[in-house]
Amino acid sequence: MNALASSVTDADLKLQHEVERLIYQDAYLLDMRRFEDWLALFRDDAEFAIPAWIDETTLATDPTQELYLIHFPDKTGLDDRVYRINTRDSYASTPMPRSAHVIGNVLILNAAGPRIEATCSWTVHQYADRKGPRSHGGRYDYTLIREPDGTLKIGRKHITFLNDRVDIPLDIYNV
Repeated sequence: MNALASSVTDADLKLQHEVERLIYQDAYLLDMRRFEDWLALFRDDAEFAIPAWIDETTLATDPTQELYLIHFPDKTGLDDRVYRINTRDSYASTPMPRSAHVIGNVLILNAAGPRIEATCSWTVHQYADRKGPRSHGGRYDYTLIREPDGTLKIGRKHITFLNDRVDIPLDIYNV
């Protein structure tokens, strides 16, 4: 048995499984268009952000000074998006494209106290009536928070969108 394998504990494996399950649930609920259930995964103070690329290797870091494709400093923005999608008050979401989120390379970067920092790769395959098939990909960086009742909630979802050009209306369900 190598040193890395022998240093993994049952608690590490349990936490890895719990983190993966939450991230997979995030993707699944978006694909199934179960937006109210999806919102329940987030804390009220959860930040949701997709920074734009400043140049070939640099992402924006300050949403008050630099361009972000989407930035909601708390869950209120997500609530508003879901309301607009559900009431068909979002022209960009009508008709809603079909999607399949594929998640991989889930890695816990840090787990200290109630905060867990995790990252993973993602690809979204979607089909929209007007635009046809599209694929986009990138990385999700999460801050997950262990709530007093023991559940994990999303406290921050930071999305790195690899594509330089966005040829579709970007929304919560296609990243």
